[in-house]
Amino acid sequence: MAEPSSDAATTSATRKNKTDPGWKYCHSLVEEDTNTIVCNFCGKITKGGITRAKQHLIGKSGNVAACKKTPPNVVEELKEYMATKKSGTTYSTSGSGNMTNIRDFEFGEPIGCDGSEEDEFADSCNVAASAKTKCGTKKGPMDKFCKNPENAINRRKMEMLRQMNIKESMDKNEVLKVHQHIARFWYQAGLSFNLIKLKSFENMVVAIGQYGPHLPIPNYHDIRVPLLKKEVEYTEKLMKGHREQWVKYGCTIMSDAWTDWKQRCIINFFINSQVGTMFLKSVDGSDFVKTYEKLFELLDAIVEEVGEENVVQVVTDNGSNYVLAGKLLEEKRKHIYWTPCAAHCIDLMLEDIGKLPLIRKTIRRAINLVGFIYAHSSTLSLLRNFTNKREFVRHAITRFATSYLTLERLHKEKANIRKMFTSDEWTLNKLSKEPKGKEAAKVVLMLSFWNSVVYTLKVMAPLVKVLRLVDGERKPAIGYIYEAMDKAKETIIKSFNSNESKYKDVFAIIDKR
Repeated sequence: MAEPSSDAATTSATRKNKTDPGWKYCHSLVEEDTNTIVCNFCGKITKGGITRAKQHLIGKSGNVAACKKTPPNVVEELKEYMATKKSGTTYSTSGSGNMTNIRDFEFGEPIGCDGSEEDEFADSCNVAASAKTKCGTKKGPMDKFCKNPENAINRRKMEMLRQMNIKESMDKNEVLKVHQHIARFWYQAGLSFNLIKLKSFENMVVAIGQYGPHLPIPNYHDIRVPLLKKEVEYTEKLMKGHREQWVKYGCTIMSDAWTDWKQRCIINFFINSQVGTMFLKSVDGSDFVKTYEKLFELLDAIVEEVGEENVVQVVTDNGSNYVLAGKLLEEKRKHIYWTPCAAHCIDLMLEDIGKLPLIRKTIRRAINLVGFIYAHSSTLSLLRNFTNKREFVRHAITRFATSYLTLERLHKEKANIRKMFTSDEWTLNKLSKEPKGKEAAKVVLMLSFWNSVVYTLKVMAPLVKVLRLVDGERKPAIGYIYEAMDKAKETIIKSFNSNESKYKDVFAIIDKR
């Protein structure tokens, strides 16, 4: 007769809390899973815990097929154990049927969790299948410190495959209530829906759940002063790795000037390195932003703060004041390079191209047309009826890119706009009799205007595409800006069939910048 595998017997014998003698002749299919069991003799897999596995071993009919390879001595041993257990007499693995097993008095598991058939419910609803056993369904205060990630993942997968009970259905209702409170806070605070994806929000919800009830809410002063200071300290610790990279590989100082609602010129300074971009500081430059000497002093002070030996280049706008300040900086600090911002350079190209007579006239006519339509509710309603509620005003990265997008939308809706200004609704509108209305209709029906729109789009479209590339935050533009500009030029040449007279002035502006 076949004997059980010595390796399997050794493994099963060394497992904790498996005192049932049936474990000597079978083993779990998955570690820690006492529900799915493999017979050591025939290899059959049974579900239902150790009780059903023993019925398979002794050949008890009804619930499971009998094992034909179980030795007679094993059958007798298991039958004796099951009969003894049924009569209430304690079984001893040492062979004395009436002697009490000393392990029953050790501090191993609570009573009723010894792996026997009395714990059949615990076998079928094990740790991998459910968090609830006969040992109790209420979690203690130490449970949150004793979580096994693998068991938690297995438990979650198994719970998805079984039917929801009444208690879990009640828990689901409680979850919906909590979610509704979170949503109500979101709506009242006017927060963006994208914030729900933040990892910090997930961490906050987990921390609240682990704390449990009676969590004190931080007051206005807490979140405004002490907690804010701690967050600043935490952020500075995160930036420590950035500063270490500056020393190893060098960094780039970047400045970005903008005007706030108080018309103040705010200059933001960022430090870029291999690990990413870090915000350094903001400076109010309203008093000196137009003076290149003061800008030079500011840039020099920033370089000194970061460390001259750590700085490779300084990137600023391409305005004349920044150009002169950058040259002074290069003269003082020989190993530092000043580089103009690529996006600002292209923006200035579009600005200069927009000053060409034909393009300037076309843009002015388009802006006046769109302004007239949007200035009156009747014309705006009429436009939306003819264009299927598509808008003309689309804000872009810069003012000149916005002008391009407006021209692009006008060109796409050319047929609908012409229908609008030749329709009966427009003829009956009192605005059609006014000078501005007549001028708008004249522009829309003017063939030369639409030809100029096409010419402007052919010139500006490739440059706006490059502007979108360099203004993105996914990857630095320095690696592909020159190739992108070459392709933009090639596109312009092809669009005019190599007629140099049509793009000669445009290329002169591009090469100058």
